[in-house]
Amino acid sequence: MRRLLMALALSATAALTSAQETVTLVTPAYVSAGAVEFRVESVYLKRAHPDSAAEVRGIFRETVAGAFVPLGRTLTCRYEAAAAEALMVSFNKANLSTSSLERRVLAKCQQDGKLGAGTISGVPQ
Repeated sequence: MRRLLMALALSATAALTSAQETVTLVTPAYVSAGAVEFRVESVYLKRAHPDSAAEVRGIFRETVAGAFVPLGRTLTCRYEAAAAEALMVSFNKANLSTSSLERRVLAKCQQDGKLGAGTISGVPQ
């Protein structure tokens, strides 16, 4: 019954989310589950202030055919302090009509080895 409900939830949401940008990793992030497809769940941007350092955090959630997997795996990519401030400046100055914020976050995390190598596909929504 649980599998049937999961399949119904996936098929119901796939039509709404299947075109969203995803990354398909070359090597599974979770070998036991074989999770290779992830999508941005959230992007957190925090400027430095007297009480704490700047932070940029991307959370990527496991997907199947572009739809989030219920109770799926997550990967976190984090930048702090000066690296986070510099990244926010680059995001703020970026021309998002050529590449979406989510794609930029995915690519930056891959470039820095914080997210495995893979292919980014889909269109921004």
